[in-house]
Amino acid sequence: MSQPRRTQAERSAQMRRRLLEATLSCLASEGYAGSTVSKIVERAQVSRGAPVHHYPSKAALIEAAAEFMIHRIYAELGRVVLSLPASPQHLEDIILGCWRSVFGKQENAAMLELMLASRHDEELALMMRRLWTVGYDTLKLATHHYFEPLQEEAQPLQLMTLTQWLLRGMSLDLHLVHDTAIFEHFIKLWVRLLATQMRPRQDIQGPPPRPAFWDTPLREIDVQRRR
Repeated sequence: MSQPRRTQAERSAQMRRRLLEATLSCLASEGYAGSTVSKIVERAQVSRGAPVHHYPSKAALIEAAAEFMIHRIYAELGRVVLSLPASPQHLEDIILGCWRSVFGKQENAAMLELMLASRHDEELALMMRRLWTVGYDTLKLATHHYFEPLQEEAQPLQLMTLTQWLLRGMSLDLHLVHDTAIFEHFIKLWVRLLATQMRPRQDIQGPPPRPAFWDTPLREIDVQRRR
């Protein structure tokens, strides 16, 4: 039986996804400077006019790929958390699951390349400040959904922000270390400290809601707003 023909909207969505996937792949393997539109087109296996039709410039393509990356990481972390059964070491399992599923993968490598390149590119830096704001707000939503404090003065959001920075910093060393078990040793040590302040909620039924601020284009995010 023949498959129904895709609509123009479906074909456009698939084309955009291929371009965004290829952009992240190029960033991870070629770096920001090496991720030319020509290389992205070649990796996506699309026509040379495709990026221009969907994204008028490399900056617009990078911005769209960055938003796509944040959404994908959020969905992947939700999948990881919900796949883990409750256990006495549930918090450790969650943090280790996040490390294994995100911080050694393409999306994190692409993020690191953009962060490093933004130190010398003010236009890119502005985009990354907006992305940081979206990332922080997304982490805030997920933290409140998944975790609760063990004592009144504990601050799970601050602790999870520190955890994100710790894992991201550790991921910079991944290519330098032969025995990656050392990373999990130190993650477990960190989790022992976390476990004195916070724990996973007992009644988690599903992933956190889709962030409403995702409907605001990244270029319109106010990077000056208070935390």
